[in-house]
Amino acid sequence: MDLPPLLVLPDESAYKAHWIQTYVTPGSLRTFDGIDVRFFEMNFVHAFFTEVDRGSGKKDKFDRVRAERMDWISVVLSHGTVELYRRLMPDRKLRRIALVSSESYAVIIQVERNVSRAQFVTAYTVNSAGVLAKIRSNLTWC
Repeated sequence: MDLPPLLVLPDESAYKAHWIQTYVTPGSLRTFDGIDVRFFEMNFVHAFFTEVDRGSGKKDKFDRVRAERMDWISVVLSHGTVELYRRLMPDRKLRRIALVSSESYAVIIQVERNVSRAQFVTAYTVNSAGVLAKIRSNLTWC
């Protein structure tokens, strides 16, 4: 799979404008297997910020590394050759993790019960073998 080049923009506000124009304004994006994924402006902070104090639960620092891969999200969701895993959250919500192993990059969506619609949750570079192993310990998506 060919991923787009890294997105290099001048600052956080330019990345946010790109997020809104590319993902939020169109309303949704269809995955390779027909799931309509919706994107919201509020997803920007969750996807492109990190915690200054790990474990604080407060995403308070813009993460350029994550933001530079913003255009990868649509490619990963629309490509059928990524590794797909299903994760049932403690609140019984179903998430699908799409993993590009060559780039250690994951895109996570929360799927509705009828599996025809979902909401984007986050995307990030998997930066440790432990996290990669945890992703792969989930059941594969069938």
